[in-house]
Amino acid sequence: MQHRQRRPISFGILAAVIAVFLTTPNGFAQAPPPAATAPPPPPAPPPAPSQSLTAEQLQKINGWIASQGRDVTITPFITDMLGLTQNNQTITSHAFGAVDPDTNDIRHIYVLPDGKGYLIDYFHQQIVEVYWMDKDLTLITALSGIRGQPPAPINFQQAQFGFGNEMGWWAKYADAH
Repeated sequence: MQHRQRRPISFGILAAVIAVFLTTPNGFAQAPPPAATAPPPPPAPPPAPSQSLTAEQLQKINGWIASQGRDVTITPFITDMLGLTQNNQTITSHAFGAVDPDTNDIRHIYVLPDGKGYLIDYFHQQIVEVYWMDKDLTLITALSGIRGQPPAPINFQQAQFGFGNEMGWWAKYADAH
């Protein structure tokens, strides 16, 4: 019986077979998993109504602060976070408060000493928001948190939205009273 010697498979043929096998759907090679995509960012709140107080409304509110307001010492923790003070300094301010008759939400507006502007706080159910604005009623910064817990800074876009709502509320309140 004659034995035939097997010829070695050439490297080129072997490489071609492996390449075909690896590129088939059932082959060993698999496409890398799709890149993980980050979840889309949360939708931005709609722009705040561009609301400010008229001179008449502000004059009314300043009158209420002067005639019906009280001296209030603002918590140093809050004023430090807002950047009004440093190292637990206290600020005493004159403030006027009002209650929304529809929601029972509580709002205060403070005239800050030394021409530093105004502070507004807003208590809604378990949420508290604090806005600092300059004497021209331009928002500087804001905090928000759950009552009884330390607040945290709000990103400026969210702060502008909430601040716009607060300015709108105070404008309506001044017009109605």
